[in-house]
Amino acid sequence: MKRNSLLLKFDEIEYGEAWEIQKALLDARISGEIEDCLLLLQHPPTFTYGRRYKEGNLIANKEYYEGLGFAVYKTDRGGLSTYHGPGQVVGYPIIKISTYTKDYYQYLRMLEEVMIRTLSGFGIMAERKEGYTGVWVDNAKLGFIGVRMAFGYAMHGFSLNVNNDLSPFGYITPCGIQGVRITSLRKLLNKSADIKEVFVGIAHHFSNVFQVQLKQGEKSTVPEFQSVVAIHELP
Repeated sequence: MKRNSLLLKFDEIEYGEAWEIQKALLDARISGEIEDCLLLLQHPPTFTYGRRYKEGNLIANKEYYEGLGFAVYKTDRGGLSTYHGPGQVVGYPIIKISTYTKDYYQYLRMLEEVMIRTLSGFGIMAERKEGYTGVWVDNAKLGFIGVRMAFGYAMHGFSLNVNNDLSPFGYITPCGIQGVRITSLRKLLNKSADIKEVFVGIAHHFSNVFQVQLKQGEKSTVPEFQSVVAIHELP
């Protein structure tokens, strides 16, 4: 029998707001108030940096990026630099890792598998690339992963380029990989994909890969942020 897990689908949420929601859910999960959950959403134009990124470099770049209209966040996730923007689907699983695997790297492979299967549903055969984390098509990256482990629980997660503008990736070194090519589902299909269909695909394959039964979360799940959820939650 599959375990139960909450599914919270949102519209576009500012990165800082989503981060606060994640932290509230993580606290609630650790204390046993809620079950594991998966958030699916989009962000406005934002650059984020993982904990291994040098603080000095972030400070030097922050005003420049903000002047271009991008929010900038130094986060507590793994990984280096990435971009989030409208048309990109972001998934944040808030879960107890040991329920699914004892291996951190296996968890990353499971997130990759969710994206690979989702893309397969659109006729795109994606793959992993040895030595790197994420999902690739024809040596171009379109699936990204950056997670944080705390007390045996995970937050942050993955992002998949669907219809988003790819040009902002040119302002950074994505994932710290020099010369990396970035692509999207829209670019591969030569047409836009339905974001809601991608949400459905990710939820379906997350359910299968993690062997959970996803159920739509209620607004009361995150009482500290009911106003945010009410504004942004999708039907």
